[in-house]
Amino acid sequence: MAKDSLIYSDFAPLCTGIVSVTTAGIDRHGSHIAATLTGHKGLIRSVAYSPDGRLLASGSKDGTVRVWDTGSGEETTSPLDGDDGGVNSIAFSPNGQHVASGVDGGVVHVWNVGNGRLALDPLQGHSDMVLAVAFSPDGKLLASGSADNTVCIWETETGCETSVMNGHTDWVNVVAFSPDGELLASASNDKSIRLWNLHTGESIGSPITGLEDAVLSVGFSPDGMWLAAASANTGLARISNIATQQPTLSVIISLQLITSLAFAPDGSTIVFTQGPNIRSWDPQSGPTPSRSSFSGHSGWAWSVSFSPDGKSFASGSADHTIRIWDAPSGLESSAEPLQGHSGMVFSVAISLDSTVIVSGSGDCSIGAWNAHNGEPRFRPLLGHSAFVTAVALSPDGRLIASASTDRTVRLWNMHSGDSVGEPLHGHADDVNSVAFSLDSRWLASGSNDKTVRVWEVAARSVADFGLLQCAQMVNSVAFSPDSRLLATAGDAGLVHLWRTGTNKSARSPLQASSKAIESIAFSPESTRVSSGSEDGAVYVWDIAAGRRVLKLVGHTNVVHSVAYSPDNRYIASASWDKTLRLWDAKTGSSAAFLSGHGGWVLSVSFTPDGRSIVSGGLDETIHVWDVEAALLLQSQTEGNVLSKLATATLDSDGWLVGPSGELLLWLPEQYRGHIPLPPCSFIIGSYRVELTANDAGGQCHWGDRWAGCWHNPAHSTMRPL
Repeated sequence: MAKDSLIYSDFAPLCTGIVSVTTAGIDRHGSHIAATLTGHKGLIRSVAYSPDGRLLASGSKDGTVRVWDTGSGEETTSPLDGDDGGVNSIAFSPNGQHVASGVDGGVVHVWNVGNGRLALDPLQGHSDMVLAVAFSPDGKLLASGSADNTVCIWETETGCETSVMNGHTDWVNVVAFSPDGELLASASNDKSIRLWNLHTGESIGSPITGLEDAVLSVGFSPDGMWLAAASANTGLARISNIATQQPTLSVIISLQLITSLAFAPDGSTIVFTQGPNIRSWDPQSGPTPSRSSFSGHSGWAWSVSFSPDGKSFASGSADHTIRIWDAPSGLESSAEPLQGHSGMVFSVAISLDSTVIVSGSGDCSIGAWNAHNGEPRFRPLLGHSAFVTAVALSPDGRLIASASTDRTVRLWNMHSGDSVGEPLHGHADDVNSVAFSLDSRWLASGSNDKTVRVWEVAARSVADFGLLQCAQMVNSVAFSPDSRLLATAGDAGLVHLWRTGTNKSARSPLQASSKAIESIAFSPESTRVSSGSEDGAVYVWDIAAGRRVLKLVGHTNVVHSVAYSPDNRYIASASWDKTLRLWDAKTGSSAAFLSGHGGWVLSVSFTPDGRSIVSGGLDETIHVWDVEAALLLQSQTEGNVLSKLATATLDSDGWLVGPSGELLLWLPEQYRGHIPLPPCSFIIGSYRVELTANDAGGQCHWGDRWAGCWHNPAHSTMRPL
């Protein structure tokens, strides 16, 4: 328990052998999570508060709508299931008596919240999935948007369809009424937003364009003067001059794939989803989002909704949970946040002298850290307008290269952090990987546009031979240590080998897997290549023979990254199952199992001295692991609780489980991934959690033996609460 809690201060003197928690860079409420609601069996696509804030409704791809009491967290009725497929959108009526849901079956359901029954027959009129629903402010109308490219308006009293609005040329993802009920906005995959006159059903003015990609969310400001919109590529945009029918679009925040946004009731804040995190923006503060990042979901957050009093907001996620958070206006923490990323860590790289760790993150920044203590080397490197998916260090120690879903590659000065020249343009889609050649002359980048580009570093331009056409989206590129080969791999499960400095294949492709390959790595002597696959296995190939020599099986989810140790003894793998594994590179046998990340592990690398492994993941942290300690812990099973915790694994319920399956300690969701238990040397993150034990007489009480910590209260004096 936390040492600053009232429970701890009152009861700790009566206990011995207890495990306590010390935190750094985080207040006692963790990541500001007030509650976590569980029960859905699928992705939660939509959440909505009742007008009085007492209820919260959630709609899921499991086909149900659930209604929760926001005070107790309990469900108020049985799940509402219309048996028409997954739920894509929900909305409360203004009187709080009904919840509407749009479903995959192409109908709209209107549920009575009190008895859990349908208030109307299913509203039928769409010919494809219903993706969006919204009630008018007076509750008399209900709007729905569909994958059939139309918007329908319904009378809520009778369920009759009053009008069908045509004009969009692709799916309608969201509909929103203006606060005065005079206008309806609709947003679509056709990259446009349309405004509709509710009296005539006609489109007002020309479509609002300029958002570059599918528009996934839109909302009116509470005063009705402007619209906020989010698109898959542009990020968050502001649309003004609605009343004059001359809408003006300006980009607020250039972040990709914001799936949902919500205004605070007073208009002071917008919260929006970015990957598994929620971020906030103050419309009065200018173009920069606040540093507030709400972390805790282990899957992408798809929906967000403010409570009517503005004190909290709720988010629904692909991890099947709903989380209720303290609102941004109340986020003054009792602890200064540590320097760290506020988005998932996609990639890590280490300098040749093993002194610097470089990281690329979903917060659009590159970090550089002291590899011995985790302290930042200089400020975060900013310039990319979307996720930084990959980083690499030039072998000559001069440059950092970064790749991004903004379709560019950038170069940075390794010593000062300054940008070197203009961004490298040319890719037509997300850039997923970058790698330097051993002589630092070439930089290769692989993209979803099915090409690899090889750049001349000095000239910062594509080499004459440098456009390599691939038959697959490219997820990973790597130069061989002997500089003779360039390997590329991607979604088709193929490893292509090219002769360095040419556009010629060195041999026929290696079919490593029928699933996508996420990562590739050469062995130090350049005779083998390993690949991490979507099927959860690591494949090892003999390059000269063109045959697979090992298949490493143990992970239970996608292997997203692989790396060889410098002495060629081990292969490290990082997986979406939240673990890392260390394998014997010759035999393929398991050498160590590393558990500690609180989410998918996305990147792994050995330090060049071979003493440490560095990993980054969805939990926004970088872990540094001691290799020798990891190998020793493989066989360690005895000792006190802290020794047991060092060999523990984290199960799906949040329990640290000992080597014999015993329950040791349950961790709140926001703490998972932030406890540096051996063999983890330290963690680089925005906060840190440390465990200590009041270990009386060598005994610590853990798991189902926790009650043994209690003194005989007859011999103790408690001060009143």
